[in-house]
Amino acid sequence: PKPSITPNEFLKAFPLEMQALANTLRGLVRQARPDTIEDVKSGWQLIGLHLPNKPKPIYYGFIIPHPNSVTLGFQYGIALKAPAGLLLGAEEKLVQVRYISIRKPSEIKRKLFVDLISSAADIAAMPKELRFALLVSAHHRS
Repeated sequence: PKPSITPNEFLKAFPLEMQALANTLRGLVRQARPDTIEDVKSGWQLIGLHLPNKPKPIYYGFIIPHPNSVTLGFQYGIALKAPAGLLLGAEEKLVQVRYISIRKPSEIKRKLFVDLISSAADIAAMPKELRFALLVSAHHRS
């Protein structure tokens, strides 16, 4: 297997403004969950966000740089409580993933994003049965 590249190396392929947005989001991730492990998934062109766990880390979100925007996504985003219209994905029929698309620094709501990242990690770390029940009730709400 080829060695994986670091998030910094991965981000170098994108415009400076998008690198800066992605790095701001990475900082908010570290603020929300300092124990987060970042993992570049070259095939998916994303930085995966994981909680340390044995036997394998728990995946809870992602940061995807694009030429004109950066996506902050949550594996179980459907279960997050967020202001209406902030989390995207339902209209694309994504089952449980929800995401935020950011084009400029002013769109980053620091406190809100830190809270969402923290909640997303907590949901991913729940026992499977509890998380399943939460996701089922979230589906019924949406």
